[in-house]
Amino acid sequence: MNKHKNLRRHSLIVLLWLAAVVGPPPAAAQISKADSAAVLLSAARQIGWQGDAKLARELMRHVVREFPDTPAARDALSLLSTDRARDQATSGRAGLIVSNTLFGAWLGVAVPAALGAETPSPYGAGLLLGAPTGFVAARLFSDQNPMSSGQAIATTFGSWWGTWQGVGWRDLLDIGTRKETYCYGEFGEQCGTYEVDSHRAPFAAAVIGGLTGLVAGGAIAQVFEPTAGTSTTVQLGSLWGSWFGFSSATLMDQTGEDARLAWSLIGGNVGLLASVLATQHVEMSSGRAWLVSAAGVAGGVAGLGIDLIAETNDAQSAIVAPMLLSLGGLAIGVALTRDFDEDARVFDRPAAALIEFSGKSVAFGPVIPTPTLLPAPGQTGPDFRLGVRIPVLAASF
Repeated sequence: MNKHKNLRRHSLIVLLWLAAVVGPPPAAAQISKADSAAVLLSAARQIGWQGDAKLARELMRHVVREFPDTPAARDALSLLSTDRARDQATSGRAGLIVSNTLFGAWLGVAVPAALGAETPSPYGAGLLLGAPTGFVAARLFSDQNPMSSGQAIATTFGSWWGTWQGVGWRDLLDIGTRKETYCYGEFGEQCGTYEVDSHRAPFAAAVIGGLTGLVAGGAIAQVFEPTAGTSTTVQLGSLWGSWFGFSSATLMDQTGEDARLAWSLIGGNVGLLASVLATQHVEMSSGRAWLVSAAGVAGGVAGLGIDLIAETNDAQSAIVAPMLLSLGGLAIGVALTRDFDEDARVFDRPAAALIEFSGKSVAFGPVIPTPTLLPAPGQTGPDFRLGVRIPVLAASF
């Protein structure tokens, strides 16, 4: 395999030299660029047909970067755009298959529990069937419906968010809880009525909520086709909404597990809706969304450290520092990463040299020798000779 790759690379260099040798004289430099770009694009296509797609893309990017005003550059850009769109359209396939395999394994345990299974056999059968079913179903679906990373994240988020919401609201509304009366005493003369929570209801709610969320998330992903940044922002925004809902309930001394659970559930859904609205005005990449959340987590952990140092014992006082510092961390994260996506767009293309500096960012690119004509002194004035350009460093400040 390496011998074949080396052969193709040597062939590419030969083509580069040929492009310069057969090109027109220096007086027609623009035509020479067009001819060289056309030869390079032809070589890129040939390399792609031979199976080295990565090298072919690198060469087409080189044509776009070095010969931007030529017809070959426009053709190369069109090919790259089509290739990028195809990659993005299917980039979520692996993630979807992995997440649904795990979700299928979870259903293999949750469904028997929801049906009240009391022996190990149903759970064994569930595990035996659940994960493979999830794998096969996700693969068949992704084969028929190409899915981007953003769509996969939205679908996966829908399944586990629906599970959490199903379990939470069932517990809050006491769905499945029944009242039973017990009598005791020598003649049963003393009776009491008690609430008995069902062991099956939480699992049933988890299954129903998870499947509902999976279907809803998949449908939304197919209709709106969110980017990876949008899906990640909504996912993290929902988690932050849950945290701020819980911390607000604690701060306002909303006693009881039900109160804090209710505030967490409502806060999470408010965070989800707020994130969806925010992404309509500010599009954030997946990387930036994670960095902002990391800053928020750092703030919350710092608040917890303050509580430990101050030895705060009261719940209301203890929640203040983590809540405020996590909010401040999110704000600082947004401010510090305001240029993150701009820098990423600069290097959405390959670097113009082996090392390229642009502001505070650095990128690395392939070193591809380029045929060129170099000025040289001649007997009758300036002359040009065949040469090779090797881009090593490109910098802008």
